[in-house]
Amino acid sequence: MVLKGEHMRLFICIVLISIVFAEDEKKSELKNVHVLSYTKKADIMKYMKKTVAKELGVKCKYCHNIKDYASDEKEKKVAAREMMRMVMHINKNTMQPMELHEVSCWVCHRGQKHPDHI
Repeated sequence: MVLKGEHMRLFICIVLISIVFAEDEKKSELKNVHVLSYTKKADIMKYMKKTVAKELGVKCKYCHNIKDYASDEKEKKVAAREMMRMVMHINKNTMQPMELHEVSCWVCHRGQKHPDHI
């Protein structure tokens, strides 16, 4: 399946912002995390701030219901998961075997929600 246009943009955004946090912050348990392997809220927050925020130029509320981070109600979050899976697949199956540097969301987004060239 090839994603184009708005679907590609949404996929990249949601993939990067698909990390969700438990409603009970005191427990730091993660709920509804499907793509990334983080187990601690602090690790996900660090990743999202350093990677997603910079590479997409977005804040949490772009993909998340900020009152319920585990919710999948926003389509952008679901699309972001797919984009994250795509990036992981490219890195594992193309970049690593060819001994090339890994790609990230920055390759297309360059700090924008919607890449100019897509």
